[in-house]
Amino acid sequence: MSKFSVWILFAVTISVVVSACHSTPAPPPPTSGPAPQPADWPENLTDFRFRWSADPGFALDTGWAVPLRAYVESLRVIFYTRDPDAGYPGLERVTPESPAKFSSEWKKLALPQRDLRGTGGRVDVENPRNRFAGNEELYVLKAEPIASGFRAFVCDSTFGVYKGTNGSQFSPWGLESVTQGFDPDFTNMAVWRIEFSDQDPRAAVPAPLSPQTAQRGPEPAPRGDVFGPWFVIGAAEVGAWYDVDAPSPPVIEEARAAETAMRDQCLAKYPLTTEQRKKISTTPIATLPEVKPAAPGWPSAPK
Repeated sequence: MSKFSVWILFAVTISVVVSACHSTPAPPPPTSGPAPQPADWPENLTDFRFRWSADPGFALDTGWAVPLRAYVESLRVIFYTRDPDAGYPGLERVTPESPAKFSSEWKKLALPQRDLRGTGGRVDVENPRNRFAGNEELYVLKAEPIASGFRAFVCDSTFGVYKGTNGSQFSPWGLESVTQGFDPDFTNMAVWRIEFSDQDPRAAVPAPLSPQTAQRGPEPAPRGDVFGPWFVIGAAEVGAWYDVDAPSPPVIEEARAAETAMRDQCLAKYPLTTEQRKKISTTPIATLPEVKPAAPGWPSAPK
């Protein structure tokens, strides 16, 4: 099952088309291996790290990127661990509490306003220890101001993520979906749209300051609350925003074409060819995959 089935119903439509500049992305600095295991990093993610990149000129360790990284990583950690309390410090402070899932109040919310504190992935009997390894690569496709704060579009690649099995092998994260006929690129490249506000009345008063020093280092997660004054007002994969942006849904074929175009922008930034992506998506491996350190990572102590 793809990541798309976790947050959204696939038969959604989209009215947002976003462009990205075509300059060459600035890759994370070369590194040789994962950082030492911090005491509070989930055990099932011991051999797993997030790696971020963006076009030149967009700083990943200051400004908007800091709450963006902390939020997306929190959602993904909650998904992989199936633990609603596994998000980073401050997550509950900067997100509204959702009504009970599938309740009438929950159903009244637009899709991007549901479950802003994350949802856990499904139980996988073929991965009994719920173990994940490798690197999830995230790319800031675009970030722009909005009236209440800012929005960001993030490419989320799981081509380098593997899951444990009943034996000693590691299986590509999306292998099950691919073997069922789903396109490997659809399965392994999501595009998130996330909106933040520093004016939302639900936010803490007085609002805490953003971190005053660059947020990079050897740790896979922040040691303290780095969200600053930002409150999450919407988050979902891009297709789910149809019921926020349009008074009536556009034609489904047009929506799918627009969504595919955005994914293609992400894939154009990714360093593997179509054939290489297909191979890595369908090939189990006998040993632990290469695990590069978190990039830019987080400081060893709160700053």
